Amino acid sequence: MLAASTPLQERVLATLAANVAGLMPGIEASQVKLDGRLADYGCNSIDRTDIVWKTLDDLALDLPIRELAGVEDIQGFVAVLCRFMEAR
Repeated sequence: MLAASTPLQERVLATLAANVAGLMPGIEASQVKLDGRLADYGCNSIDRTDIVWKTLDDLALDLPIRELAGVEDIQGFVAVLCRFMEAR
């Protein structure tokens, strides 16, 4: 199992996990892991869109959606968000 290795990664993962837990019944934030996929937690395409936008909003990030093209898992999503946060 992968773990967030920097405080920034931990912050982004915690924000994402809270959003997953807030939207998906029966999912606790502590269950959301870096090596998972949103689909693993029962998220459909609409849920995933809501979670992505809520996470971007919570982190005050405004990035071109094309930056998320090809992201297939939580680790990839966290990496993209961290890259944009570090560039600020």
